[in-house]
Amino acid sequence: MIYEIHLFVPKREKLTPTAVRWLFENGTDPTHPEPFWPVYKLRPKALARLLLRFDPQLIPIQGVGNDVELHYPDQRLGIILYTHDRGVIFFFPYMSYSQYSRIVLGICYTYIHYLEKMLGMWAYDPQLEVITSESEYRSLEVVALMMDRILPQHLSSGDESA
Repeated sequence: MIYEIHLFVPKREKLTPTAVRWLFENGTDPTHPEPFWPVYKLRPKALARLLLRFDPQLIPIQGVGNDVELHYPDQRLGIILYTHDRGVIFFFPYMSYSQYSRIVLGICYTYIHYLEKMLGMWAYDPQLEVITSESEYRSLEVVALMMDRILPQHLSSGDESA
């Protein structure tokens, strides 16, 4: 299973469930005027450069348009940071009850923590339906336990959205 975590910089004080819903319903339509967007527009290449200064070992690959993919240097871990004009999407494999997943999650949360500190980004986990900010930063083990408790139920029920 490929897991996703989305990061955005909210225009208001925090990222809300209403804002996330709007983003998932309208985020691929560039015709919406800027005031409608609940999150700031970003420069994907500048965002990628910020991440490359933090970890120069990331491997940049040109994405669609101005988007940039940053691949973790150890390809066996399968971590990709996708920068786009509204934020970053983290893609990584998840296997329940696995030490491997804890390592991958720890690496991703290091980047997430950095982006929250540097840019005020908020994280949205669509699998767990959790929104967090730096001030609400959850410990890695709490997140991993939530994933281990909830995700196997989705996988065993055949829920493809998990």
